[in-house]
Amino acid sequence: MKKQDTNLTLFFTAGLGLKTWAKLGILGREVELYKRLSKKLKAVNFVTYGGKQDKDYSEGLGTIKLLATGWHKMPALTANLLLLKHRQELKETDVLKTNQIQGSEIAIRLKKRLGKKLIVRCGYLHSQFIRKQTENSGNIRKAARLEKEAFASADAGIVTSERDKAYVVENHKIEQEKIKVVPNYVVTDVFKPFPNAKKEYDLAFVGRAGKQKNLENLLKAIKRLKAGGKPVSMIMAGGCCADSKIRELVKRYGLNLTFKDSVPNFDLPLALSQATAFILPSHYEGHPKALLEAMSCGMPCIGTDVEGIREDLEHMKTGYLCGTDCKSIGAAIENVLSDEALQRKMGASARKHILKNYQVNTALEKELKAIQEVMENETLS
Repeated sequence: MKKQDTNLTLFFTAGLGLKTWAKLGILGREVELYKRLSKKLKAVNFVTYGGKQDKDYSEGLGTIKLLATGWHKMPALTANLLLLKHRQELKETDVLKTNQIQGSEIAIRLKKRLGKKLIVRCGYLHSQFIRKQTENSGNIRKAARLEKEAFASADAGIVTSERDKAYVVENHKIEQEKIKVVPNYVVTDVFKPFPNAKKEYDLAFVGRAGKQKNLENLLKAIKRLKAGGKPVSMIMAGGCCADSKIRELVKRYGLNLTFKDSVPNFDLPLALSQATAFILPSHYEGHPKALLEAMSCGMPCIGTDVEGIREDLEHMKTGYLCGTDCKSIGAAIENVLSDEALQRKMGASARKHILKNYQVNTALEKELKAIQEVMENETLS
């Protein structure tokens, strides 16, 4: 079967719908690849779990068809409801695809019941993130079992890095040829430099809060700089703005921070261009889209020297690396903000790095190739 005759159905992450993507400001970014895929394939469907409310956010889907339903903790019930509501579209589907490991149980069940092909895609390894977020051995085992079942059940797996591919092959005993690497993409004609933008902030951060993101040490670093007579202003956008602890710390420290709650993803380039530098102080990352988008805007980027960041930020070249402690973060901020030549050098190199490796059409071609191989390989069904 040719790819232009293929129907693809994407299953959202467990419990998520279009409303969630819109609230997080990522709807435009996440939909872009599938809008382009819909022009190459016969049809693309979205299985979402926001119920009827998702229809209110479907205007920007283009030709993508929305298959909205509710989410239930029992995968069998969710799968049955999907079949009751959208049986015809699911029967006409050739390839089922997951967006993350969480929620893949639904796609696995429907693959078995309907005899469809399955591509398991994950932007980050669920088992790895759970292991870093909790010491609960039961939750860790559960995540590892689901991840293993998902890749074992799939006709192909998609991960965002060679590092993740090696982990899946070694730890889940999956054939190497079965796992494809498709990095996260950037819409580079949207995320581009705005050289004439007026700089109103020293730093920008985009993302949620939580232990992983290490925002408390970032705020402590800015507090130390302020105490030393070097105040720093910052704009923060995304889920972090709703975190009461972060807001309380900003108030307690008396910091000059501006919160931009939910900025639509494609409006971010203008917001980012108002800052001198971008910062991502995480303890660990998968393949952070916010960082890639800031780099695509030609921003000098500061990031911690950790897995998921160091792969794209080469110190003093495509970005500036530092430790995760507040003292190291503060020193990095001071060094970057005080050196305009370094800012220009890193920003230009970052933009070139993104154009070379992460353009959306590059991801599109790799996705299409994976779909074509799955449709042609009858031995894996």
